[in-house]
Formats: sequence, structure tokens, C-alpha cells
Amino acid sequence: LPEDQTVLLFQSVRELLINSWKHAGTGSAHVEMERRADVLRIEVRDAGKGFVVPADDGSIPSPQFGLFSIRERMKALGGSFGIESAPGRGTRCILQLPLARQTAVECDVAPVSRKVGEKADLADKRGPIRVLLVDDHAMVRQGLRSVLDAYPDVEVVAEASDGEEALAAVDKLRPAVIVMDINMPRMNGIEATGRIKAQYPGAEIIGLSVNAEGNNQDAMLKAGAQVLLTKEAAVEHLYGAIQRATKSGRR
Repeated sequence: LPEDQTVLLFQSVRELLINSWKHAGTGSAHVEMERRADVLRIEVRDAGKGFVVPADDGSIPSPQFGLFSIRERMKALGGSFGIESAPGRGTRCILQLPLARQTAVECDVAPVSRKVGEKADLADKRGPIRVLLVDDHAMVRQGLRSVLDAYPDVEVVAEASDGEEALAAVDKLRPAVIVMDINMPRMNGIEATGRIKAQYPGAEIIGLSVNAEGNNQDAMLKAGAQVLLTKEAAVEHLYGAIQRATKSGRR
């Protein structure tokens, strides 16, 4: 499989197992993977508490948002994600991915064409909010991208794996929002945030860290970030943070 598909499937199965561990009330789960013709099929099931499966109409309540995100990511690759569950009857989740189909998810985009000397609008009101994801772990970036891809008013324009790549991407693509990890090689997120804000004051930066308290919080905000989120909270709160940051920047 291509790397992005491998990452997506690994992350999705991991998320399903974590959900089972947190909510099923049982000490075990079963994972089965098989190839059926040109389709890869992965089943994750447990004999736990089960739950009422949300209607397939996009109205996913927040506790099941992770499941909605998995479904959207699989659809983007031409695959599918199904859930069978009921209270007291356990849960069965099935991921299916056509092996012959090429992924529709790109890790980067071409630079926006501009005339020499033309000033970029970092918070363009005419289109979706342009976002750059910066983290040294590909799976974290993929997870954040998959969450944001569910929103039509947000566009992930590129990814970077450290502060130096982030600086180059901002200079090239002019995103309105940069989602910035703190701990990265070569140049950490605190230094990168300070340098980006000095050159592009209109850019809004949302920090990410495993630990969002104490020194990390103070340093990131002092460097110019709007807020520092924990990576655990990012799945649920990142979209709202982007909305708040861009509204603040446009006033």
C-alpha cells in the first residue's frame, strides 16, 4: 500500500481499539485482516456494551466524531467504513479499501500563482481557510488532516515536518492558519512561531503539544500563538480554534 493509505488504516484501527478500551467495558477486542480479490478488509470487533449507531446523515454527535472522521477518510480513498452495534450486543466495525485504486489524498499542493510583489491575503474571506499542518510525525499530520477535511470551509494546503519546512511553506503558500507542534527537530515550534509572526503578523498560529501547561503554554503564547492545544484535545477542538483565530484576525 502507499504510505498515506498504510498510515490511515493503522491510525483508524488504533482509534477503534482505543474506543473499545475506553467505552466497551470489556478486556479484549479482535482484529482480523484479509484480502478478498482486490479489496483489503479489516474487521475490529468486541463483545462489550455496544451503542446506538448514529444515523448515516452527517449528524454525528461529538462523542462519535472519531467514527465520522474514519468514515470520511475511508471515503476519500474510495473505501468504506461500516458499523454494526446495539446496546448490550457488542460492536463490529469493518474497513474496506480497494487495493487497485489510487489515493485521492495528496500530502502537498502546488504553490498559489501570484504576480511579483503582490501582497498575499493571509485571511482571504473569499474562499476556505487555508491551513498548514506542522508536526514531525506523519500519523499526527494525517489524523489532523482527516479531521479538517470534513469541513468544507477549511483547506489543508500543505504539511511540514519541522520549523524550517514550516517557514518555507508559509513563505511559498501564505496559509491563513498554521497548526504548529512544539517539539520538532532542527527548529522547534516556539522558534518557528516567533519567526513567522515577525515576518507575517497576519498569520494565525495554533500550537500543539502533548503537554499544554506551564512553560509550554507561556512560551508559545509569548511567541505569538493564539492558543496551545493538547494533541489529545485537537481532534475535538481544532476546528473551533481555527474559526476563533481567523475571526479574531479579521476584525
